[in-house]
Amino acid sequence: MSKEHILYLDESRSVDNIFVIGGFAIPLNNVGSLQHNFNELKKRTWPNLISSEKRPVFHAVEHLKRKPEAFLEMVRLAKDEEAKVFACVIKLDELYELYGDDTKGRDIHNYSFVDSEFNIALQKVIENYTHYLYKEKAFGKTMYEGRNNDEQGWFNSPDFFLKANYQTIVANNKGLGYINDAAVKYCNTGFTVKQKKEDVAGLQIADTIAYVIAKCMSPNVSTSDEVEEIFTEIFRMAYNGGFDRKEKDLRNYYGIRIIPEFLRTIYIEREMRQQKKYINAEISELEKKLNRLKRECATIKDIDDGEE
Repeated sequence: MSKEHILYLDESRSVDNIFVIGGFAIPLNNVGSLQHNFNELKKRTWPNLISSEKRPVFHAVEHLKRKPEAFLEMVRLAKDEEAKVFACVIKLDELYELYGDDTKGRDIHNYSFVDSEFNIALQKVIENYTHYLYKEKAFGKTMYEGRNNDEQGWFNSPDFFLKANYQTIVANNKGLGYINDAAVKYCNTGFTVKQKKEDVAGLQIADTIAYVIAKCMSPNVSTSDEVEEIFTEIFRMAYNGGFDRKEKDLRNYYGIRIIPEFLRTIYIEREMRQQKKYINAEISELEKKLNRLKRECATIKDIDDGEE
């Protein structure tokens, strides 16, 4: 393996309690080009701010409504650099309904029964990222946008625990159901955390990807046409498992995985099978009626011919 990649990740949460870790991977050789084009985009977006230090860091929550065209262009910059989108969407209300409220077990045990949404989502993203790296005969690292505040020490910080979870995934295959641990260790080479103020292009695009997915996956959140267009571009880049999308569209599994949507899929498929049975029965009845009408029409025609 010789080709190295980097995966940029960030998280977002919607008012519907939808949690997302998402971002994109590109070849490491393309990082310089992406950063250059991204800096040019910032100059065009804020032309009156000559100094790069004075230009704000793109943050979807703050700027997307005011400058949607810049965010669409930003996502397309990643697409131009061979980006593949990876994300995990967790419907937290459904997750807790299935596995129990996260806090109830604490009356009996000293631990939470349900794992952190950060850990669950990161596990699914790394699993699919590893699949991608293996298929590409490549290896890669992961960069995450930091969440620490200045008052926290490193060992008590959310970034420390997230990095520790990554290392557990790689070292012990934690949360990965199908991939051999040797492949995980070989393909994944490290995890770094960068703060927003460091102005990393990839992390600002990852922030946009996670935010837009969270909004568009929330049933009670209205989205503008501009946001829907950005989501369409994001979904086009979602990893498809190495399959030809015309033959198999697996982006909802390999690219943007939804939890616990797979459980609902079983019920949906069952309902579809039942509906298909009812539809087939109705078609059969309609065919019988049609044949009856044809016979009646033929009989009437024979009578009319006879009278003539």
